[in-house]
Amino acid sequence: MTTATDHALNTALSDAARGVFPPADGRAVAVGALDGPCDMMAFFAHHVIVAADVEQNWLDEQYVDRVGLGGSDPSTGLGKLIGAVTERLGNPAVYASMTCAAPPRSAYLNGKIEENGEPDSGWAAYRTDIRCFQYSSPGAAGAFAVGRGPGGRWDVFFRVDEGPGGRVGRELLAAAKTVIPTGATLFGSTPLHDHRVTRIAIASGFQPICTEVLFLTRPQ
Repeated sequence: MTTATDHALNTALSDAARGVFPPADGRAVAVGALDGPCDMMAFFAHHVIVAADVEQNWLDEQYVDRVGLGGSDPSTGLGKLIGAVTERLGNPAVYASMTCAAPPRSAYLNGKIEENGEPDSGWAAYRTDIRCFQYSSPGAAGAFAVGRGPGGRWDVFFRVDEGPGGRVGRELLAAAKTVIPTGATLFGSTPLHDHRVTRIAIASGFQPICTEVLFLTRPQ
């Protein structure tokens, strides 16, 4: 797999992980398709990035027609924009989530990691190069998987099996950082339909940076 680390979307996500966000200029920007099985739309404050094979002129027309400029509540229009992009891409399966970034600081690892298990099938469909792990420490147990997300970013998925969600989540996050390259940014995506996962992610130390919609345009 080719990792397009210089892709405009990857740059935006990496910057957002450091607290530097795209300008709130009321624009939707087409930046070209990513490597891997999916295309993506990223929603920042009054700024949308579309990483898919769509032309800027077409996106401008869709954005103005559906969202407009300067609207006080663009949610309805953004929903219609997602529908237009979905149709343009051939109506693939989609997955909407909150994108979060893990803090750069390291944490002490309390438990043991064993590589085995199977990933969540819905999460795994949009990622490549997936590795699965079991984690256990006194009073805490869970599982996590790491893989390459859109554009080759490092993504993690974890499941709490035993112990308080926030505490176990922090331990799983610390464990996940030990199996990716030192200094790499680790991202997590929490499904919009399950607020419990978002609460655990935030309690674990993740910081939300944008909302994303993934389009499974190249399933593997």
